[in-house]
Amino acid sequence: MPTPYAVHVEGREPLDVLNTSLQDYRNVFARTSPDQWHAPWAPGKWTRHQVLVHVVQWELILSTRVRMALAIPDYVVQPIDQDPLLECDAPFVDVATAQAAFEAVRAMNIALVGGLSSDVRARAITHPERGRIDINDLIVTMAGHPVHHLGQLEG
Repeated sequence: MPTPYAVHVEGREPLDVLNTSLQDYRNVFARTSPDQWHAPWAPGKWTRHQVLVHVVQWELILSTRVRMALAIPDYVVQPIDQDPLLECDAPFVDVATAQAAFEAVRAMNIALVGGLSSDVRARAITHPERGRIDINDLIVTMAGHPVHHLGQLEG
């Protein structure tokens, strides 16, 4: 089963999406006021700050999954519930810290993905909820997930 975030990559090379969405996020950072960060992106939804922290958490998680898949034979993904995870960081991590973390981790991820061959990206791993997938599926998810949330931040 392909990642549900593939729709946000739209058949493009995930590395290109990682690069372009980094710039899209920089544009959001530049034009979002402090008050906007602390307002829900829609009634009853997370604040933009919470969405940003969530995006950063999953940038870290997905890239760690890629690295684990590269380093551990027969790697099995550990599923994670996003809501309790958000509460680990959102109350304590401010927007500036989340922004810096996103930019730094994204730069590392761009370097990593740019160095992987298609053979390596095709290496199979197991996802307990999705079955057999490959490293490229994780990369597509890593590229598509922040794009999925971009509209919530642009508000």
